[in-house]
Amino acid sequence: MAPSSPVLAGIDLAVVGVSVKTTWLFLRARTQDGAEGFGEATLYGEEDAVAAEIAKARELLLQRPLPLPGGALQALAMAQASSARRAVTHALEQALVDLFARRAGLSVAYYLGGPYRNRLAAYANINRGISDRSPAGFAERARSVVETHGYDGIKIAPFDGLNWQGDLGPRRRALAAGVERILAVRDAIGRGRRLMVDCHWRLSRLDAIEVLRLTESADLFWLEDALDDRAFSAEDFRSVRSAANGIGVRIAGGERAETVADIHDIAADGGIDVVLPDLRLTGVRNGMVMLQCAVAAGMEASIHNPTGPVLDAISVQVAAALPSFAILEGQVGESELFDEIAGGRPALIDGHRPVPDGPGTGLAPKLTFDAAKTGGGIATFAGVAGAGADA
Repeated sequence: MAPSSPVLAGIDLAVVGVSVKTTWLFLRARTQDGAEGFGEATLYGEEDAVAAEIAKARELLLQRPLPLPGGALQALAMAQASSARRAVTHALEQALVDLFARRAGLSVAYYLGGPYRNRLAAYANINRGISDRSPAGFAERARSVVETHGYDGIKIAPFDGLNWQGDLGPRRRALAAGVERILAVRDAIGRGRRLMVDCHWRLSRLDAIEVLRLTESADLFWLEDALDDRAFSAEDFRSVRSAANGIGVRIAGGERAETVADIHDIAADGGIDVVLPDLRLTGVRNGMVMLQCAVAAGMEASIHNPTGPVLDAISVQVAAALPSFAILEGQVGESELFDEIAGGRPALIDGHRPVPDGPGTGLAPKLTFDAAKTGGGIATFAGVAGAGADA
């Protein structure tokens, strides 16, 4: 007779205020036999909504004889689930995958069918750690990160204040300032390191082609989220991709994709070279299927990973478990809390991140969890200018 599934005994929340624009939300799942695992439900501007959904999940799931993880995730599923409900569902999946891998004495990568590699090409997203937004400030921060941490890839978001729908004069000035930052960072990190530019959907088709022309000497590795797929056509995307590929630059995007159908649409539109979904939006297993479909359609696989150390740890394991994977993002320099929670930053080996092979994700986060927090008083920045991921 098959052993009975353990019963979920606790869903705990840890809230970490990182900066004026960022609050990390972490989830711990506990079973009655004492096993535990960790997930991340960080959702910019919706912190109280996430906490409320965690409280609801406790009502639905705790002390009930549900088969885990499937029964618990199914109990949270809704046809029209809010973004907060989806974030909690996916964080719980992360935590349960981590928990069951720990119980089995396996790394998450092994638990998910890998690993296919024991280290990952990696780049540092340094944007939120740049307080001096001048070209010199960008350059100094980039130089510091590559010298201190050993990354051979850097990503910046240089187009502060640019809005493709705005007046022409301010748009041109913001675009020129962004190009200056890009060129300064390339000079600072040298020619042998990858340089990625995240546009946060701020550009028009003509803006994007102009940026590619003006930064051709910077030898970008990719240009990310140049156009908003809700405002521009597939033809616009293909036009920008053609201009980029013509000078050896990839187009990256897809961080808002949530389903295999979204990947199908991205592939059909033909405007993206590298797909980087976010596991907070996709979940673990669904995200892996999405990326395998993307690779089968001729695109490269990456993961959007700009938040806290728990999502970072699960993203490393998922990336290692995928048959094909290009390069992994990591948040560097926004706050010292990242390394404090993670117990230090792993040393890179030739610019690559080692994949921990201990049980679960290999992370024992240094956090204080609350088994009863239900929201109220959690800092939220919804409506604050510049709040959230575009900062």
